[in-house]
Amino acid sequence: MSNIPVLLLIYNRPEYTKKNIDNLRKIKPKKIFIFCDGPKSTKDKNLCTQAIKETKKIDWKCKIERKFLKKNLGCKEGISSGINWFFKKNFKGIILEDDCIPNKSFFEFCNKMFNFYRNSKKVGCITGDNFLSNEFKYKNGYYFSKYANCWGWATWRRTWKLYKKDINFWPNFKKSKSWKKNFLSSEERKYWSLIFDQCYKNKVDSWAYPWTLSLWKNNLLTVTPSKNLVKNIGLSTSRKKIFMLSSTIYKIKNLNVKKIKFNNNLKIDQKADNYVFEKHFKGKIKMYMWNILKIINYAPY
Repeated sequence: MSNIPVLLLIYNRPEYTKKNIDNLRKIKPKKIFIFCDGPKSTKDKNLCTQAIKETKKIDWKCKIERKFLKKNLGCKEGISSGINWFFKKNFKGIILEDDCIPNKSFFEFCNKMFNFYRNSKKVGCITGDNFLSNEFKYKNGYYFSKYANCWGWATWRRTWKLYKKDINFWPNFKKSKSWKKNFLSSEERKYWSLIFDQCYKNKVDSWAYPWTLSLWKNNLLTVTPSKNLVKNIGLSTSRKKIFMLSSTIYKIKNLNVKKIKFNNNLKIDQKADNYVFEKHFKGKIKMYMWNILKIINYAPY
């Protein structure tokens, strides 16, 4: 049974909520917080009601708190509100969206990293995602990344307090030396500048991009396991927008957390991050596509 508080973010996908609850039943977290944004339509209302009913099937001994909104706030405002609520009540915790299914070793990994870096001023986030190929080997069982991949992740209240959903600091940060230090290539700078420009203009409804940028602004690292510990079951849905190439569905593997050794070399693994940028985010391919579309005045950004 896990002592780490868990926030489950649900919406209009009761089938995913059911799978997540069934999976959590194997772990039996002692504290569960359930948040649901308000529905956009009558259809959404019915589906949200079904999803909420699935959460009532939690049948193990645990403390449950719920917050269900009546008005829809959208992705950025809604999820930000849910995580704010969660961290008002907890000083650390795990955050799961309804389509993110972690294995048992994810919870063990988070617990160990929480203990390792509880007083660290450099580590800001823990992810359960690994998007690397088998060629990457890590003796310690994890590495540090600048990418706060959020298909199952965890952080501290102290870090979440640094989150600025409206990224008002972006125009000045974009011009800073600190911004340029995060990246090795001009493609990365152009790629993320395009995305953050749109977030700043409120043209992209995302909480995750501002979260990533908030971590970068404060030079914080993300602990990343040597194996992928979370499966995203929602990648084939309509959430994948046009112009954004589909991501690979990564297989999850168990990680022997007992063998993990403390790594005090608090530096980003640039080789690993370059791989994630090219293979997972499809950064170079998207930049090429966006440039072509820009020429014909049809660029998404």
